[in-house]
Formats: sequence, C-alpha cells, structure tokens
Amino acid sequence: MGIILFTVAILPVYRLIKGPTIWDKIAGFVSLTTKFAIFLSFLSLEENMSYIAYVALILLLLSLGSMAVLSHFLEE
Repeated sequence: MGIILFTVAILPVYRLIKGPTIWDKIAGFVSLTTKFAIFLSFLSLEENMSYIAYVALILLLLSLGSMAVLSHFLEE
C-alpha cells in the first residue's frame, strides 16, 4: 500500500516545487498533505493505533486552515 501512495504523491510534489503560480503550489501542498493523511489513516488501521488517526485528522484540519488563510490573503 505504501508503494501506491508514494507513486501517487510524486505529482503533487512536482506541482508544489515547479508550480508556475502560487495557486498551483497551494494545490500541491494541500494534495500532498491529504495523501499523507490517508497514509497515516491506513497505518493506524493496520497497526491498530487509534492515536495516529487523530494525528491524521489534525493534519487535515491544519491543511484546510492554512489553505483558507493563504487564499484570503493572496486575493487582496
């Protein structure tokens, strides 16, 4: 499962680094953190550690918040 998530995460990393606009970089960051949270969720199910699922949820909430704040300040 880790190999699949790693190969899927290559495109957002490229978009994060080489994105021509700031909006592409934000989209790459959000996509990468979402994929990492999915990986943490699968890991918590596989290892039967529920606190990792909470870490994944907090990561998603921080990603959403940072995207909202950046979008607000970049629109002005």
